[in-house]
Amino acid sequence: MEITPEIQALIDAQITEAKTKWESEILTPIQTELATLKPATKTDKEIALEAKEAELWDKEKSLHIKEKGLSDFADFFSGNTIEDLDKGIEKFNAILEAKKLNNSYQPEGHKQTDAYTQAEKNKDTQSMIGSKLSKLFSK
Repeated sequence: MEITPEIQALIDAQITEAKTKWESEILTPIQTELATLKPATKTDKEIALEAKEAELWDKEKSLHIKEKGLSDFADFFSGNTIEDLDKGIEKFNAILEAKKLNNSYQPEGHKQTDAYTQAEKNKDTQSMIGSKLSKLFSK
């Protein structure tokens, strides 16, 4: 079967009709609903206000960190509230305290002094012999 120009025109008309019906019944309501769901664009005043709030928070944050004595480490702290900053500062201080303890002097090869060594230092031969004998008989 061959498609004649009249049949083609009829098919095109039905396609156009179905398309306009779909646009009016389905597409247009979806587009209007989508437009209502989109967030409103911010005005220049709102943008300026947000910038001022961010600037104020940065100043407050830096003052709080300076108050805690950690201004050298200010770049390592982030948070949206003072409570968040305090939690981070507490964790950081705990790490610093642990590092201080680990870095303290710890002698190596240090021998415990026993009774024999003490007696030897004092040149007390009687105590030296007594300590050796006590080791022999205590076993």
